Amino acid sequence: MKPAPTAIFENPAAAYAPEQPLSELGFAEQFVVWCLRVQWRAAEDGAPHPLLVQRAFDALELPGGAETVADLAQALRRAVARPLSIPCPHWRVLTSDEARILAFIGALQRRERASPPFARHGGPAPCGASPVWAPAQRLALALAAAGLRLGNGLLPGVAFPEAMPRLLH
Repeated sequence: MKPAPTAIFENPAAAYAPEQPLSELGFAEQFVVWCLRVQWRAAEDGAPHPLLVQRAFDALELPGGAETVADLAQALRRAVARPLSIPCPHWRVLTSDEARILAFIGALQRRERASPPFARHGGPAPCGASPVWAPAQRLALALAAAGLRLGNGLLPGVAFPEAMPRLLH
């Protein structure tokens, strides 16, 4: 995988870093990381998507969310030649791969034109783009529809993330 372009990390809302404690992130980021980690473990066991993730998305009134996370995990496995660093759900810090995934989904929510991580070409979903584009974009849109915006928890003075619960402390 190529290193992420620096343009995507210039936005403070996309400033996710390896070894960053999850407790510093907003609810949306913690939720995405948790879902991906649970899905990653379930896929290793051969499950299409765990009921636990589906129930979490049902609580947010996003019934297809677990399937979207499963599609994203499968696309990541296909698109990246090396094993991704996705730890167990109890791990308390971000890995470099998780930081890139959060930055990518956040960039899709903000409709940034900078070439996000995991993309093979610049711009929004170009022809021949990584298979990660479509499921990541569906997840970004679903989260936004539920009012979950990535990056809000990193911005000072933003009230919405403070009203959301923290998953891990």
